[in-house]
Amino acid sequence: MPLIRVTAQEGTFDKATQNKFIEEVTNAVLTAEGADPKNSGAQSLAWAYFTEQKKGDIYVGTEIFDTPPVLIRVTTPIGSLNSDENSELAKSINAIVNDFIGPYENRLNHWLLMDEIPASGWASNGIVFSIEDVRSAMNISK
Repeated sequence: MPLIRVTAQEGTFDKATQNKFIEEVTNAVLTAEGADPKNSGAQSLAWAYFTEQKKGDIYVGTEIFDTPPVLIRVTTPIGSLNSDENSELAKSINAIVNDFIGPYENRLNHWLLMDEIPASGWASNGIVFSIEDVRSAMNISK
């Protein structure tokens, strides 16, 4: 049940490329969580938001670059990912970013921030979801 937020400079991706990028990132997160990316239940609980920043509004230190890094923030319920799964997710996201925008010379091309929401901190429709509820809804057996 990940929440994925991607922030990139306007024009980094055309719409078709943006859609493919989000698809690959979403599927990588679902895979890391132990869900089948082809499972409609898992897909229905994987939400992604893509936000564009205006050119000149992203800084690295005090500099503005023509090709600033992409920010990817993945939020999951606590217990969704262990340290090995986090490491695998980081490798997968790195490969995806490199495929889409390429590595940058002498600097990073992205940040991946992995957040966990504490137990009893993930709710919708007036219901607080446990990690077991989330795993059941996504057909994950861990």
